[in-house]
Amino acid sequence: MKKLLPAILVLLTALTTFAQTPPKRELRGVWISTHISLDWPNRTQTPTQQKTALTGILDHNKATGMNAAYFQVRSQSDAMYPSALEPWSYYLTNQQGRAPSPLWDPLQFAIDETKKRGMEFHAWINPYRAVATLANANIPAQYAPNHVSKTHPEWMLTVGTVQILNPGLPQVRDHVTNVIVDIFKRYDVDGIHFDDYFYPNGTTGDDAAYNADPRGFPATTAGRADWRRDNINLLIKRVSDSINVLKPWVKFGVSPSGIYRSSTDPNIGSPTSAGALQHYSALFADSKKWIQSGWVDYLTPQVYWYIGQTGSDYKLLVPWWNNNSFGRHIYIGMADYKVNTAGWLSRSEIPNQVRLNRSNPNVFGQTHFRHAFLVANPLNYRDSLKQHFYNKPALLPAMTWKDSVAPAAPDSLGLARTSGSIVLSWNKPAASPNELDKAKRFAIYRSTSPVIDKENANNLIGITNQDEDTFTDNSVVADSIYYYAVTSLDRLYNESAGSNIASNDTIKPVVVVQNITRDLVNGNVSISVSDIDNGSSDNWGIASMQLSKSTFDCTNIGPNTVTLTVIDKAGNIDSATAIVTINGRIPQPAIAVSRTNTTNTGLPANTIALGYGAQTLQLTASDSTATSGTTYSWSPATGLSSTTGSTVTFTPSQAGTYTFLVEARSEFGCIAVKSVIIEVIDVRCGDKVLVYKTAGNSGKCVQLCVSANAVPAHLANGSSLGKCAEGTTIIDSVEDYVADNNEVSVIKGYPNPFTSQFTLTFKLEKKQNNVTLDIFDLAGNRLKRVYAGNVNEGQEYSFPIDASGFQGKFFNARLTAPGKVYNFRLVKD
Repeated sequence: MKKLLPAILVLLTALTTFAQTPPKRELRGVWISTHISLDWPNRTQTPTQQKTALTGILDHNKATGMNAAYFQVRSQSDAMYPSALEPWSYYLTNQQGRAPSPLWDPLQFAIDETKKRGMEFHAWINPYRAVATLANANIPAQYAPNHVSKTHPEWMLTVGTVQILNPGLPQVRDHVTNVIVDIFKRYDVDGIHFDDYFYPNGTTGDDAAYNADPRGFPATTAGRADWRRDNINLLIKRVSDSINVLKPWVKFGVSPSGIYRSSTDPNIGSPTSAGALQHYSALFADSKKWIQSGWVDYLTPQVYWYIGQTGSDYKLLVPWWNNNSFGRHIYIGMADYKVNTAGWLSRSEIPNQVRLNRSNPNVFGQTHFRHAFLVANPLNYRDSLKQHFYNKPALLPAMTWKDSVAPAAPDSLGLARTSGSIVLSWNKPAASPNELDKAKRFAIYRSTSPVIDKENANNLIGITNQDEDTFTDNSVVADSIYYYAVTSLDRLYNESAGSNIASNDTIKPVVVVQNITRDLVNGNVSISVSDIDNGSSDNWGIASMQLSKSTFDCTNIGPNTVTLTVIDKAGNIDSATAIVTINGRIPQPAIAVSRTNTTNTGLPANTIALGYGAQTLQLTASDSTATSGTTYSWSPATGLSSTTGSTVTFTPSQAGTYTFLVEARSEFGCIAVKSVIIEVIDVRCGDKVLVYKTAGNSGKCVQLCVSANAVPAHLANGSSLGKCAEGTTIIDSVEDYVADNNEVSVIKGYPNPFTSQFTLTFKLEKKQNNVTLDIFDLAGNRLKRVYAGNVNEGQEYSFPIDASGFQGKFFNARLTAPGKVYNFRLVKD
């Protein structure tokens, strides 16, 4: 074959998920329940038998097409793993607190076996349940002496027939958080997963916890409900913060019940029956706040109703959750356990629900409740999932808010043909010291076209279980030509660029390229194939050529890798790259604000007070990328002396908020924009100046018109330019102001009013250095320094003051600590 031109790497295209086509990325999870041995284990079996049963469960999940296992490790303040904080589970050894014999670690075993099969492992935790059935509370085999219900009965909140750890107790939040941190610090879990048990419906009896720690919530029905929700919020945020600090790659999610709130207003809740259980009000779980605040990475609402069900229609609930994802992931919890019951008599119900999930762009998958029902396979619904919905592999959805950096790509992809299969091998990228950047597994793509579309899920034929460097394709058809590429995946499923393309066609074209340099002019440069090839006109045998990038603008300044794809008439493909260097620069403008009148106004630098101080500002634009060659244009023109040039003057005629934009244009035609906001307030009060000051915690405000000469003293005394806020009660007398302004939470004075002597005391909640306590008159003159030094945490300091020589009626005691000032007003009789 004669010499051919270079080839291009294929650019990634946006993922499009179709309702009936398995998407490239989708979470497919299964809950594996250990509570009362619903799925596993059999507590009378030996450890060997239990291991065999667990691997059988995981094999079944893998065969179904699942890629995530939610394994229940803590169902009622017990442990499916060795723990110094909680006893061994009764459901593992037939006696709570008794270790298995011979000793083994079910959690570690489950993690290892799950990951061997290429699935994620999420540790499923019930955060609050302690005693599932009170009738069993005194059975020694079920509740050990070191169970929390025995060691801390004061932590228990009894609701009906169960006992939970009281969410209103700070020590409970400490304990639950410690248990969870212990799990993800000691074990390589991919996620921490809470189920839907928070406050049980009908909760009462937590008055003592509320009275001990009300945190400002009123003792009303609504206030108590908000307080309970806040108790749960405190735990959710604390767990989230702990994960993000210690292991930021661990995912955190919650599976609440399927209805947040019922409302005709979609901003409040979903269009469901008002009589349906709503976890916001019944269970005091504010799941919308958790995901909106970014405390959880995903929610898995348990939408356990069929399509068309009156009052709780699946096809109405799923879109509502889709619209309330707030940039995080929604996975739908599915009621496999209801298949072949009333309303669920169609084999297509679960498949139709999967189709509906896939039609909602913010629903990234589903989790099935639970494993035993997939095994039972009522109406053969699992066969439908396996054969039609989960028949192709799927990557887990990427959580770009946790990490969006792709790992390095594999290289040196090659293949070997055997009888009926093709064996691929490649070089793994060098190991990264950053856990988030390590290649944990690899995705294998195959196409009959030399240009492989890696966003087409049909081209994804496999995902290695772990970081293997080989893959066997057993689905090849004799005499077919295939093209393969491999990508790296990190533990959060960020995907690298593709490897080189390998094919079982042995004839490859020869490729040649050359580098070029272009100067950017007026923001645009174009190149053609002739710009990057070797000048050859010998195109014999070429069927098509495709250039990766032919047009360059201001976003492409610097070196750019371009590649040319060449396919010959026999279908062979190869590629080679060149560097196109674009000379130019993008401005990086900044705006400085200055004034010639430096009178202190107590206002920010970008604020003008009409009637006092500077009445004009200079706006000066600069460009940090060059000392010359940049031109500037300003907008809008209102109040500006000019709309061109690096420096303009702003002179306002009325109060308001003014936003000015400066457009910086380089000599190459590249543009960048910077903005500045100028606030203008009107403090004119006839021929005087308007000042105000808030009177303590009363919400009242004193507002005065003073001469310009008196303004500095008022500013020094804590006043501000301007008027009181709208709706504020304005105080007519200075005496009322003094009475309302005594904030006594930190500094106190008594008696007040005083005659010739008084005592000052203060106490700070935290240890502080360089603290001073001074007394000033209304003109801002310091009359006495009472204290200067370091303050201990929680210690009260007291100082008797001889004030017989104080002149005037009103005085200010000021306590100054690093970063905070406290004032107390004193009145002399």
